[in-house]
Amino acid sequence: SYLFRRTGIPDMLFLVLLGIAVGPVLGLIRAEQIESLAPFLAVLAVVIILFDGGLGLSIHKAVAQAPRAIALAVFGFAFNVVVVMLFAKYFMGLRLLEGALLGSILGGGSSVIVIGVARRLGISEEGSITLILESSITDVLCVVGALTLIGIISTGMPPLEALVRDVSAKFTTGLVLGAVAGLVWLSILPKLAEEPYRYMVTLAAIFLTYFASETLGGSGAISALMFGMVLANSAGIRALLKRPGNEVVDGSFRRLEAEIVFLVKAFFFVYLGLIVTLGKLDLILLTLILSILLLATRSVVVSMSTVKSGMAKERGIMTLIYGRGLAAAVLSVLPAQYGLLNAELYPPVTLLVIIFTAIITSLGAARSKKTPVPTTGMPK
Repeated sequence: SYLFRRTGIPDMLFLVLLGIAVGPVLGLIRAEQIESLAPFLAVLAVVIILFDGGLGLSIHKAVAQAPRAIALAVFGFAFNVVVVMLFAKYFMGLRLLEGALLGSILGGGSSVIVIGVARRLGISEEGSITLILESSITDVLCVVGALTLIGIISTGMPPLEALVRDVSAKFTTGLVLGAVAGLVWLSILPKLAEEPYRYMVTLAAIFLTYFASETLGGSGAISALMFGMVLANSAGIRALLKRPGNEVVDGSFRRLEAEIVFLVKAFFFVYLGLIVTLGKLDLILLTLILSILLLATRSVVVSMSTVKSGMAKERGIMTLIYGRGLAAAVLSVLPAQYGLLNAELYPPVTLLVIIFTAIITSLGAARSKKTPVPTTGMPK
């Protein structure tokens, strides 16, 4: 964003401050006036986050870096969940499953921050692709992990065999439906090339796929991800099917998508500013400690994932690029929508972690910029 490019401070912090200003400080807007919109916009945000994640997973560019990116994402997410779960149990009084849910919400960094900081610092192409892929994958892991845990907490813990079977069925159904719907839409979208509302029609198609998947027992989140991946890799798929055609996801498509993402992001961060009370010193200290623990976990995972690679010299920068963002903000309001116990704790903890990790990332980026790492440039 413009503010991030100019100041190095993520725009979400300005949006949160705006929410605090128009809500608790000036009393111009009350959270009750817009809270009825939150459940609907939460679904919208989940779909858009994962569709956007799918659009960012270009198979052609990512094959070489996929193994390290997957390792960084999966190990990072798993370690974060465990660390947050134990911290929440022993210092915040949450049950293990509730702590695991908080860990899933905070399990991955923001792709917006990752891309922005990587561009500002000009880190190597290898490192940039790995970080961008990692952030896309962790967005998916956070959403799917949080939704799965919300379901378990809401309905009770099933036997392990039933849990594995249910999760496998959700993933499989979601993957198949998303891929099929994406392929069908891939054949339709070129016919809408001159239509002014093709992105909105595409968004409608994604929502239909999402709800169809949920109705049939699949994961709508995974379906949205696969839908985006199919469109992102349309050129390769067309070549494989021997059906030549123009790129379906062009610049105008991505610009409109970016505007929709910003609108959703603006709503959620302003909404968090409206509803969250940050006055408790003990909560502020706990979340600061938690943010530092997440940084320490990040350092370990980055070191593990960059062994014997050219990215080893960039470990310090890669460790610092860990700020949380939109996915965490959206997921933090879901426990209240499902009526879970301690639901009121998730938004303030999440918001404070978002703030602290953004500050640490920004300070780290400013310091690293003074001692640039030799690079080969950002990916084009």
